[in-house]
Amino acid sequence: MARAAPDRASYTMHAQAPPHIPARDRLFPGEGAGLVLCFAFLLWANAVTPLWADDYCRSMPFSLPTIARIVWGNYNFWTGRWFTTLVTFVVLDLRPYGGLVAFAVVNAGLFTFLVHVVGHLCWRVAGRPALPRAGYGVAQCLVVFLMLWWLPRTIGEVALWKTGAIGYLWPVAGEMWVLARIVSGRMDMRGVQYAAVFLIATFLEPLSLLLTLVLAGVTVQAWRQARRLPWALLGAHAAGTLVLGVAPGNYVRMRTMTPSPLTDRLDGLLGNLGSLFDPFWLPFVLLVGVGRCMGRGHTPFPACLRAGRGWMFGALALAYMACLLMFPREALAARVSFPASVLLACYLACLLARCVAEPGFGRVMALGCTGLVAAHLAIVVPDLTLLARISRERDAQTRAQVARDQPVVLPRVTMGPRHKLLYVRKDIIFVGINPDPHNMLTACYARAMGASSVRSAP
Repeated sequence: MARAAPDRASYTMHAQAPPHIPARDRLFPGEGAGLVLCFAFLLWANAVTPLWADDYCRSMPFSLPTIARIVWGNYNFWTGRWFTTLVTFVVLDLRPYGGLVAFAVVNAGLFTFLVHVVGHLCWRVAGRPALPRAGYGVAQCLVVFLMLWWLPRTIGEVALWKTGAIGYLWPVAGEMWVLARIVSGRMDMRGVQYAAVFLIATFLEPLSLLLTLVLAGVTVQAWRQARRLPWALLGAHAAGTLVLGVAPGNYVRMRTMTPSPLTDRLDGLLGNLGSLFDPFWLPFVLLVGVGRCMGRGHTPFPACLRAGRGWMFGALALAYMACLLMFPREALAARVSFPASVLLACYLACLLARCVAEPGFGRVMALGCTGLVAAHLAIVVPDLTLLARISRERDAQTRAQVARDQPVVLPRVTMGPRHKLLYVRKDIIFVGINPDPHNMLTACYARAMGASSVRSAP
């Protein structure tokens, strides 16, 4: 029997919300005010965060031919993340012309967009529970933001550091947007959106591979159910994954690393997986746990932990971590686990969305949100202010010594039991000048500041 041709409504399954719930493209009650508060804080945080590490290595006089030559060389001899590298060079090379101001606005906007996407995606996946009043909606939005800030292991490396934010926050925001389109069934896009999907897929190898596999599974399911197949979306994303994965630079770089057999990679992966969870989870788990206890009469334990289809985010987080087996153990930096942390935060957001529907939980959430916001500001504002002050003093000392035509020697800044050159709580950022003037990052700083050499000393 011939398969019946589906109509266009098959692409918008579940897209029509009940009359008392906003349409898919509109903000939830109170969400707008919450997003404005998030954006204002993030804009300040981006503005005060100085350049760090690789940022200096990618700072030079702006020249598109030079940038294109370096990006092409990196693609062939160091990394396949060509679009990431291109954007980073453009942003940092335009800093004398306002490039960092533009970055602060765009980066703050993308984090705020991620908060919005996660809130709507989790509400849909959780089964579209009832929404709170506007006042409590602000609190819900802020709690989601705080989850995305505090649950990852090292938020500064992936959200504030210029090079790291472009390489990790930007692809996560993009891929979560793609996932939201998949869940809502809105996979029919315009040409420019398919181009954006292709570029999103060229950022981060394991995340790109995971979303391509998800799209392939959705395509197979659509074929089995005689629905329209999302060939264009799958093709655009798979093409980006392919361009990223086949880059010669990936394999050149891998040969420079210590050989890492599968057992060694698995051991590193298990350590990375275990360190996803730290004491900063406790206040959020406690808040959600109170909500689940208040609703125990409607959904018994442990069924309530499924959070509708929210459990799938936990499965995706495990699948993402499994994709990290493609990397040698040496390459498993803490920031690589950021997408898994976001997916786990999505699971908690699904539980939170269902808790909000419980009578009386809104007041609990508002009280908890107030305490979490106060703690957040009390920790982050002094840390980032300290970071900005140390950076200003370091740059001023460097310029003064350069003006006297002297080799630059900077006082060593150490904090923490491991004597890191600069450590701010929750790994918000890590900055330092190495005692070795030949260290790559120290040499990059010297070049960017016009110094013959730079080193730190006690």
